[in-house]
Amino acid sequence: MRKEKICYHAQETDRKRRENMQKRKHSRLRRTGRSSLIALLGLSLAFPVWARPDAVSAASARTIEIDAGQVISQDFLGVGVNLMPQSLMAKTLSYGYSDAHWEVDRKRILTAQPKVARVWFQIDWMEPQKGQYDWESEEMQAVYAYLDAFKEAGTEVELNFGWKVGSQAQAWFGIPGQEPTTSAPADLDAYGRSASALLSELLDERGYDNVKYLTFYNEPNGSWDFEAPGDQKAYYAQMATKVSQQLEQDGLRDRIQIWGPEEVDAPAWTAYMEQNAGEHFDAYSFHVYGAGYDTLDDAIKLRTDVAGGKPVHLTEFGWRYDDISGWDAGFANNVIQAADSGASSALVWQMTGTWTTDPLGDVNGAYTMWDSNVFGLKPNRTFYAASLLSRYVPEHSTVIAAKTDADDVRAAAFKTADGDYAVLVESKGGEAKELTFDFGDTSVNKTFYKHEYTDGVPLEGNAIVPGVSGTFQAGSSFVDPATDSDYSFAVYTTEAPQAQVAVTPVDPYVAGGESVTLGANVIDGSGGVTWSVLGQNAGTINASGVYTAPSIDTEKWVAVRAQSTNDPDAYGIALVKVTPKKESGRAEAPSFSLKHGLYPSAEAVRLQSATPNAQIRYTTDGSEPTASSSLYNGPILLPEATTLTLKAKAFASGLQDSAVSSSFYRTRSMASGPDGYAFAGYEGDTIAFSGTKSVAYGADGRFVYKTLTGGATISDATFGGDPAPGFEKRGYVSSAVPASYPVVTVINAGFERPGTTGASGGPMNNGWSFKTESGVQANTSPFQPSPAPEGKQSGYLKTTNGVAGEFSQSVYFPAGRYELTFQAAKRAGYGDQTFDVWFDNAKIGSYNIASSTYAAYNTDAFEAAEGKHLIRFVATKKTGDNAAFIDTVAIAPTDRELPGTPVGGAELSNSGFETPVVTGARFGFTADGWAFDNHSGIQRNGKPFYAPDAPDGSQTAYLKTDSSGSGVFGQKTNFAAGTYRISFQASQRPGYAGIQKFDLYVGTAKVGSFQPASAAFEPLQTEPFAVAAGEHEVRFVATSTSGDNTAFIDGVEIEAVAGE
Repeated sequence: MRKEKICYHAQETDRKRRENMQKRKHSRLRRTGRSSLIALLGLSLAFPVWARPDAVSAASARTIEIDAGQVISQDFLGVGVNLMPQSLMAKTLSYGYSDAHWEVDRKRILTAQPKVARVWFQIDWMEPQKGQYDWESEEMQAVYAYLDAFKEAGTEVELNFGWKVGSQAQAWFGIPGQEPTTSAPADLDAYGRSASALLSELLDERGYDNVKYLTFYNEPNGSWDFEAPGDQKAYYAQMATKVSQQLEQDGLRDRIQIWGPEEVDAPAWTAYMEQNAGEHFDAYSFHVYGAGYDTLDDAIKLRTDVAGGKPVHLTEFGWRYDDISGWDAGFANNVIQAADSGASSALVWQMTGTWTTDPLGDVNGAYTMWDSNVFGLKPNRTFYAASLLSRYVPEHSTVIAAKTDADDVRAAAFKTADGDYAVLVESKGGEAKELTFDFGDTSVNKTFYKHEYTDGVPLEGNAIVPGVSGTFQAGSSFVDPATDSDYSFAVYTTEAPQAQVAVTPVDPYVAGGESVTLGANVIDGSGGVTWSVLGQNAGTINASGVYTAPSIDTEKWVAVRAQSTNDPDAYGIALVKVTPKKESGRAEAPSFSLKHGLYPSAEAVRLQSATPNAQIRYTTDGSEPTASSSLYNGPILLPEATTLTLKAKAFASGLQDSAVSSSFYRTRSMASGPDGYAFAGYEGDTIAFSGTKSVAYGADGRFVYKTLTGGATISDATFGGDPAPGFEKRGYVSSAVPASYPVVTVINAGFERPGTTGASGGPMNNGWSFKTESGVQANTSPFQPSPAPEGKQSGYLKTTNGVAGEFSQSVYFPAGRYELTFQAAKRAGYGDQTFDVWFDNAKIGSYNIASSTYAAYNTDAFEAAEGKHLIRFVATKKTGDNAAFIDTVAIAPTDRELPGTPVGGAELSNSGFETPVVTGARFGFTADGWAFDNHSGIQRNGKPFYAPDAPDGSQTAYLKTDSSGSGVFGQKTNFAAGTYRISFQASQRPGYAGIQKFDLYVGTAKVGSFQPASAAFEPLQTEPFAVAAGEHEVRFVATSTSGDNTAFIDGVEIEAVAGE
């Protein structure tokens, strides 16, 4: 898929590979062990998911079998990154990026230690005029800085030669008639000479022997890069051929591997390159985004099947939003799947946000491990996940077989040429697990160090990769007795931990000539630190960490280094903002209440000068304030989706004007208040407005409302109580005063965020949590919808290729009875869309949207206890290409009757087995009404059973029989005395000769025996049966006793049958 980017060798010999590994190991940070050691030895047998013996606790004990003799791939390069090297170029520098900010970025590269970096490159940086190379341009200097850092980190470089075309080269480079910034090269011979000249400069003249791989352009199958008339695949193959031939002619070809075609969703491009230019490609490369664990396996196989036995590299993968990666689709499971499916590397998109200069662009705010640190030092959660993988999954390793005995644990295992091991384990949340690592006949006889990632990792400016959280002495096995009960993943490695240094405070402000005391902590190491100040005229620091700023009258950023005395390769950086010095006879420069940085939604800034009665003038366009600039007289609001540099200056009678203070801000468009309301201030602020307005007050989705005239103080007293105890509350204002106010507030109820002119799909969170095939779309989207009933956008639920969309929101309810209302329409010219609405685990409505004109809908009434409850919209149609548009979701109290059980009735919960959501299959658990033994459970469409698609939803129950036993599952429910029939759908497992038979019991009475006829779901039902009033268990019992047999069951319903 297209990302929102800028509208921007012969094989290595074994000897060279071993030399590179040794070189990299020596360049790594020096290793220091932990003092504590847990000696835990154990053996465990591994059984298939569906055949685990009862003696083993399916609730907590898990076994991972590692077979060092079963090789999956010989040379896994490791986990890497993509990098646009533009932080040191003009546009980013214009936002205040400095040498001190670069020191932070450089340190993070050394921390993450990516094994491969795909470095993006524009030809105009080196060749503004055809055939005239400028190796000293400002742009090339920026590229060299990054190559130096990657070389120091031991990172191999994939040079992405050719991407966008800057204005200097457009006159000679592109194909006439093509858009100049995205054109493919017109002269392929010249392009080959340029590639060869660049490699000669980097390899021979500047010694960048870590530049190992060459590729071209980005996703040439799309419409945003490498545009050429005619057959673009053929033109790309010709281009690669020309470059390969030129490198051969210049004696460089045996030093560089050529990769390509960097395609996305286009395996036909890979097949074409192998068929038509295979002798010139050493490996193939492709991209995926938001891929689930199961779907990535298929994506890799589509490429390896046509690659002619050559390596296949996943050179871009990632998630647009920072809080999306997890069990269903995430960094750890994508790396596990890439390794276990035979891919040769996995490169995260992308390392750091930046601005691009020519053409102009901005890649902050999406997909990044950290945004440009001019916004502040706090990295994204992606940094911790991706860096743990890139740092501790070894380079050029052998992937060996690792299999687990349960569907809530995944693993991949790696072995280095030096005999070190690393095992990457991903654990689904829900319960803590005891993990046994069984190496079979292999005696490892080493200590394993555990580095664990959880979503609760603190996001802070030192950007410390998770340190050692456990040590385990292994013979042929070891046991980790307690993994995190929430979602987590960990690398267990025999390579000793590498020290890191954290500095406190990491980003202080200090006035010129004044001092601040810094502290440092060595993590996974010992000893103290040595302090130093980097750069000229940057101040001093003593051995105790007391930093004294230079006496300056303009702002300056300074990098202060704390270097481990025992391990000089390990260090931390404090980024100090030095503000103008205080001078007698001069007004004191203003200060800002809000620290510079990136914020998820609207904010407000107060300005203050310590000089009494000073006037403060300010600008928001980055210009220097003057006496005629805007006068500060109250908080300055930073609306959603704002990027600005706020500069301020103080003026006082009889004093020299102050120095200029500045602060750089960006706000995003994350929904935080009610729809139609704009942020007005913080709790305790007094706001003023003209006329009468509606004001909302609260936080965390809990709001109270009041109609006010002229303004008010945003406080509990004004609104008659605290709507959200323990939260920092805010006020929001709307000019529209409704006839009545909501009791329950749905955030982003009208799907107006994030703003788009097309469609913005999940996974993402913005009020709603959108999964794949759901999101928001504009009236102008490619779906060509009817106009949204309110605003310019609506939500959508789509079904494509058997994948059905879902979105949800955790909503706060006071105790009461409610109904949910919404408006919906289908996509014109396409199939009807069906979906269910859920309140927690109760289905409160099912809908078939058959008209492209919006209509109003409501759910059944439902009871809510006070607190947060989950509202879900879940598409249920599994075939075709269908979309429903949903808008104006509201929840209101109702006096409607609850949907009751009819007289003489009974009801089962979770009758369609849609909760809990599983990946693959899960057995031996109790949840949402049903209790499953070790031969029964819930399975999702697809692997491992490849069952026919569920008739309703995406999941079914299963009953299995094999040599270790037969399955049983059931649910207890209350019956009124009466006569009933139970209906359901069932099928056999496709591709297996075994036939599963089963009986259905209510209490102790058998009410039916069944044998599904085929591997297609068919409706089945019992004969009518009578029961006494009371609780009875509805129980499915497999009766086949031999062979390997599985039946799938879905849509279990109990029907009262009067008069039969």
